[in-house]
Amino acid sequence: MRHHALSRGLSIALAVSVLVFGAGSVVSARTTAHPARLTNVTLQLKWLNQAQFMGYYVAINKGFYAQQGLHVTLRQGGPTIAPEQVVASGGADFGVDWLSALIKSREQGLPLQNIAQIYQASGMRLITFKSTGITSISQFKGHKVGVWFFGNEYQFFALMAKYHMSPPANYMSVVSQPFTMDLFLNHTLDVAHAMTYNELGIVLDRVPKSSLRIFDYNKLGVSILEDGLFAKPSWLKSHAAIAAKFLKASIEGWQWAVKNPDQAGRISFTYAGANAPGGLHHQIYMAREVAKLINYGAGLKHTIGYMDPASYHRTWSTLLREKVINHPPVDAYTQKYWQMAGGH
Repeated sequence: MRHHALSRGLSIALAVSVLVFGAGSVVSARTTAHPARLTNVTLQLKWLNQAQFMGYYVAINKGFYAQQGLHVTLRQGGPTIAPEQVVASGGADFGVDWLSALIKSREQGLPLQNIAQIYQASGMRLITFKSTGITSISQFKGHKVGVWFFGNEYQFFALMAKYHMSPPANYMSVVSQPFTMDLFLNHTLDVAHAMTYNELGIVLDRVPKSSLRIFDYNKLGVSILEDGLFAKPSWLKSHAAIAAKFLKASIEGWQWAVKNPDQAGRISFTYAGANAPGGLHHQIYMAREVAKLINYGAGLKHTIGYMDPASYHRTWSTLLREKVINHPPVDAYTQKYWQMAGGH
């Protein structure tokens, strides 16, 4: 959810997005084979146009939304746009963001509810050059570790607590990692964060994978759920049929994209634009990696959009331990509309 460097877990400033949600570029679903009358709905993305959102681009491109009688407008996000604020204020009907952002926003008073959990695994990784001699998490001690803040740090701090290195600043030099991988590539940082579908690809364009050691948050037991769809419960109650149609078409888009990631990457590139960092090559790489995060765990046994209770619990309990929230969430998600859309 950024240019070449970041797909931010939480947007930088939740409060400002109400003022700027209309500033992002807009993409509308159009097809020559749609019904004469279409219902307009708007989806707020969490970051700039890229293959991270390929399922929605495919649903537009292949006419899946129009087949459901919908005209869908996509609003791209950015560092000053919080999808939760946009949806809560009526600027969009649906939003995409990490589950952690949704849960935090709910506790802050925003009436929102997850209706489909698209990503089943975290794409965030910790990476280090083998030349540092670091072979385990405990060996982070005494090293410079890059961390993305503004809501992306929760997994890292939870991991440090698990390894009895809390607060981490007492055991290592914690550096606010910028939006590029330059500090890692020039060895200023000993350890850095990278998303599998974005920054890691940028690094691998420069160095061989054999030179890296990669730590997977999913395997370390402190991962949180990322991209999911949400809306306001009050809106859903009065627009249940529209929500189900939107989910049905979106799921179709994601299913097609996961089966055809190279083609989905090419479609995504038309939305990202010719100036997108890494060009078409990076969008195809991103699409392939995103597909892996969807075809993962519970996602292998259920329709795309399933909310795995264990992953949900791990996400909110991590937030609770890190004092990001003060209470366990209640009704933060519903599978009602996903089931109406054929989810099982």
